[in-house]
Amino acid sequence: MFVMEEVETFLAIARSGSLAQAARVVHVSQSTVSYRLDSLEKRLGQSLFLRARGSKSTTLTTAGRHYRDLAEQWERLVGEAARIREVRHSALALGGSDAISIYLFNALVGELVARLPQLRLTVETGRSGELCDRVVSGHLDVAFVFYEPVHTDLRVRTLARYPMVAAFNSPPSERKAAGTDDDVTSLSALGGGNEVYLPWGPDYDMWRKQNMLRDPAHIVTTAHCLPPVMRTANSWTVVPAFMADQLRLKTGCHVAPLLDGPPERTVYCVERKQRKAANTAALYALDGLFGGG
Repeated sequence: MFVMEEVETFLAIARSGSLAQAARVVHVSQSTVSYRLDSLEKRLGQSLFLRARGSKSTTLTTAGRHYRDLAEQWERLVGEAARIREVRHSALALGGSDAISIYLFNALVGELVARLPQLRLTVETGRSGELCDRVVSGHLDVAFVFYEPVHTDLRVRTLARYPMVAAFNSPPSERKAAGTDDDVTSLSALGGGNEVYLPWGPDYDMWRKQNMLRDPAHIVTTAHCLPPVMRTANSWTVVPAFMADQLRLKTGCHVAPLLDGPPERTVYCVERKQRKAANTAALYALDGLFGGG
């Protein structure tokens, strides 16, 4: 059995070589040091130090040397346990592109906090490039973005790929007349004049150009502005599939796969290659959510 005060006092004596020095190390009187040592030796039934009459120095006995090995192991274990406790109260700063933070963070943050109830989160949104720069500078621990950055200090993982789907707000009679339904649709059925445009990237713009989509009815630069515009009659847009369910609930629109649609959207997880001790537990928890990445 280890008693913290006795182990600390024993190690102080063993390392300093005298009871007087040990008293200064553990900030107690020399009589208290003697009392703790006597108590420890009685419990073990062994003398741990040789103390010559008239000498202030001490020497470890064979039993003392063996107990020192055990005491130092115990000291290391106590230190590791303390570090685990500190990490449990860790902090994590994460960022996400607009659509990701709105439509994916709800489940992600919920699962993360469930795994680490003591976690202190900082969450922000922004453009992919800006978020990656903030990870490089250390202002963010991790970011979820739509493009794959190239930087020697960054670790980049592909989390998921999502097909682009059509979201449209038109009554059933008009969808039937146009030859579309909730199972699949096409650009010709949607009608180019009612498009709500979001900038999903160069490959998406190329797809629009190839399909002669020039002048949208509305332009929305961020996903959080999309629902109010999508409540406009006969409006339609193209979004990653992860937005479909919430967009239905927010706007009452219909969502369907799009024939010959644009390239799928990839979500990347970006973090620094060297993890900080303060957020290691949170980042490992994220790894667990994504199957180890």
